[in-house]
Amino acid sequence: MKKIDIITRKLLLIFSFTAILFTISCDEDLLTEVPKEFLSPENTFTNAAGFEAGLTALYARGRGFLQSWSPLHEKEWEVLYGQGTDIGFFINNKSFITDYSIVTTFNSTARNYWLHCYSIVKDANVIITRAEGENVEWVSEAEKSEIVAQARFFRAFAYRVLVWLYGDVPIIREEITAPKLDFVRDPVSNVLSFILEDLEFASQNLTASNPNGAKLSKAAADYLLAETYIATQQWDQALQAADRILDDSQYALMTERFGSMTDKPGDVYWDLFRLGNQDRSSGNKENIFAWQCQFDVEGGGKFGIERAWGPFLEKLKTPDNMQAILKDEFLGRPVVFIRITPWVETGMWDDFDNDMRNSEYNVRRHFLINNPESDYFGDTIQPTPENYVRYLFPYYQKFTHPHGHPQGYDSGGNLYNDWYVFRVAGVYILKAEAYLGKGDQTNAAAQINVLRTRAHASQVAPAAVDIDYILDERSRELLGEEHRRITLSRTGKLVERTLLHNPVSALTIQDYNRLLPIPQTEIDANTEAELVQNPGYN
Repeated sequence: MKKIDIITRKLLLIFSFTAILFTISCDEDLLTEVPKEFLSPENTFTNAAGFEAGLTALYARGRGFLQSWSPLHEKEWEVLYGQGTDIGFFINNKSFITDYSIVTTFNSTARNYWLHCYSIVKDANVIITRAEGENVEWVSEAEKSEIVAQARFFRAFAYRVLVWLYGDVPIIREEITAPKLDFVRDPVSNVLSFILEDLEFASQNLTASNPNGAKLSKAAADYLLAETYIATQQWDQALQAADRILDDSQYALMTERFGSMTDKPGDVYWDLFRLGNQDRSSGNKENIFAWQCQFDVEGGGKFGIERAWGPFLEKLKTPDNMQAILKDEFLGRPVVFIRITPWVETGMWDDFDNDMRNSEYNVRRHFLINNPESDYFGDTIQPTPENYVRYLFPYYQKFTHPHGHPQGYDSGGNLYNDWYVFRVAGVYILKAEAYLGKGDQTNAAAQINVLRTRAHASQVAPAAVDIDYILDERSRELLGEEHRRITLSRTGKLVERTLLHNPVSALTIQDYNRLLPIPQTEIDANTEAELVQNPGYN
């Protein structure tokens, strides 16, 4: 999955013209024509190789949640990862979703997430529907089921985002080959049941083997199953799904240093995020599934994570009014699209001095002047009211390459690591949430303490574990990895915790902002039925 080749690009174009959701009409004869001289669904989806090419395009769509090769702008990715929640805000609060007063039915970010998710649904449905075609040459039923399972996972993944961003949404179960203008919203309970059906099929039919974490496996489906069972209060089923992962010897929490930079000062948490260490071949048994990235390879991708999460260091000034920090291959080019909240800086750390995740290796809090022309060369830069907000705040080192970017990198603030979608640490947190749902604080605390033991942090007492403590621990462990907005929406905590921890977004967020608006363009195009708008946006 490292390389997206030319045929994949063509497949994406095919998908774009195959099953448009709302407005494009087609002549019936055109629908039955089978082209011979160019790629089309009719002459591509005839055997496993053709479906594998289509799946590669689906993986690319999925990676688009963290890459500009999608309707999403790089600043919009961070809305899903936490911008405008308890953990961060965009520095220009009139942009994207930090100032909630701009979130109207015409908001482009809300529209782009809708379009991106339904593009994934559309592409998945093409594969799922055409896999049943009479002219497809399958080697075995198992071959077909494994391919369909991957498509159904991605469909479930897209609906997971849709249901927690928008609430009730239309369920589309198969490929659409004719104009359809009468969509209606299905209730959240139905959408969650649909997600569970897809994930249960995926869990049963995806391969258990996971040699590199680059391709979907049974464990990835079980991870999302556990989360969705929690959402439907099926606590025991959630625990069973989580335990299927933890009972598999392929997976374990990393507790000893490993990978490419063990000769450098650091710790095992720091090692998890170093270049190349996400690959399971590095010895990383914690990776369940990761979006793939490879530097200097066509289609290998790049993630603007460093650019988004790091302080705008090159704007810092010395006391003698010179540029304090010169950009180099070690610092990269962060420009801060998501400014962490003061709570993330200090408040979330309940064992500030001992927690490995807050060590000097993992959170850089002090910066030295590296401009040799300044009389203050080598001095520590001091925070001021002018530089603190955008230019000088703690820099989480999972978002950068602290010992140098790949040689020849483009200096645009890009990260070239694979990026975790799911890792084993998250399984323990899901188990804690399921136990809490059962009213078992003792076992909930035991799951969290597995992570805190690895981090050398003090143990949490069972009586202290509630949903807010679990959300705190998720942020300490999974900052920038989990879809924070999804987590907070799923647990009903988005508005409450944003009011509590986000000094910028707290000024405008209201109760109805727990959901995004249905894009007005979709409502207007749906002329044969009413696509009802979410309350508060009319």
